[in-house]
This record gives sequence, structure tokens and C-alpha cells, in this order.
Amino acid sequence: MAEDIFENMLAKMDITQRQRAVLRASMELFATQGFNQTSTRQIAQKAGVAEGTVYKQFKTKQAILTAILTPIRELVIPQVAVDFAQNVLTRQYPELNDLVHEIFLNRLELVDNNRNFARLMYGSFLEQPHLRQEVVDAFAKVATPFIEVFEYYQKQGKIREGLTMESIVQLMISTILGYTTRMILFGQHFDPHTAADEGTSLVMHGIANS
Repeated sequence: MAEDIFENMLAKMDITQRQRAVLRASMELFATQGFNQTSTRQIAQKAGVAEGTVYKQFKTKQAILTAILTPIRELVIPQVAVDFAQNVLTRQYPELNDLVHEIFLNRLELVDNNRNFARLMYGSFLEQPHLRQEVVDAFAKVATPFIEVFEYYQKQGKIREGLTMESIVQLMISTILGYTTRMILFGQHFDPHTAADEGTSLVMHGIANS
């Protein structure tokens, strides 16, 4: 079953059903039409509550956004990073390209299954650099095992000598972002497995020892 990051987050929050409905509606509207373009009336209609109820639960529209982003910062970002490391590194990979493919597939499926959430995060990154840095810091904490695996493959002669681990990571991140940006900003639909195949081919062409 596909993971729904936002619904999992809501389930962990100590809030009422009405608050949960308002946050769910707000996230979808902020993601699809933008924060500034969303009115409290639209939020109320989508949540199935009176507009006065929205103001009763959250004094301002900014308070709603804060109520969404705070648990994302405190709960979601750290957990997504840890889950990523556990899901990928608990498997055995006979070849380097198997590992690279799994990294691509893991991230692309996550974004594909959480497009509205990803759109909201993308917009928040542009407006709140500190949130973007928290994502970087969270993944940096789980990066060491990945680096050790790539260093192992390099010692085995599978990765070209002279390539730094930093350059390999940057190549993978930029390639993944290329696909996810097309999903988020341009609404392109493509099979994550096919995209993972293409991304793996691109990265392997850049790092593999021929």
C-alpha cells in the first residue's frame, strides 16, 4: 500500500476531527493553487465546515500553514530520512546499479504517491530556506552508511577512481530532482520504474568504471 505522508502525520497529531479536516483541505488547496490564492472560504468548503469554524480552530490562514509545517519539521522530515536509509540499506545489492536503481525508485515512488504534499514542500522550500536546510541536515545524518557502501564499490573497482563521494551524491540528487521537479511543477506523469531505469543509466554512465 502506498505511503501517504500527510495522512500519517495527521494521525499522529493530537487534534480534533474538525482541525484534521481543515488541515487536510488546506494542504490540498495550498499545494494545488498556492497559499496566497487560497481563501478561508475555499478551505471551509473543502473541509465541509463553516467558515467561522476555520477561524475558531485557527485564527489566521498563516496559523493554518504553521500548523502544517511545524509537525512536518519536527516529525515528518526526520522520519522520512530514517525510513529511506532503513528501506534501502536493509537489502543486499549484487551490483552497483542495483543499489542506484533502488535509491531512485524509492524516492520517485515516494514523490509520485505524495504529489500534493511534495508541491507544498517545494513551495515552502522557496519561501523558507531554513526548512530546506532542515531537510538537508536530516538526510546528512543518515548519509554515512550510503557513503560507506559507495566507497566499498569504489574499492572494488566498480566506481571510477578520483570521483569523490560528494560528487556522486550531488549527481544522484540532481538527477532525482530533475524527475521530481517535472512531477511537481509540470504535472508530468511517468512510471517511477521507467524513470528509475533511465536515472540509473544516467548515473552509471557518469560514475561506473568502464
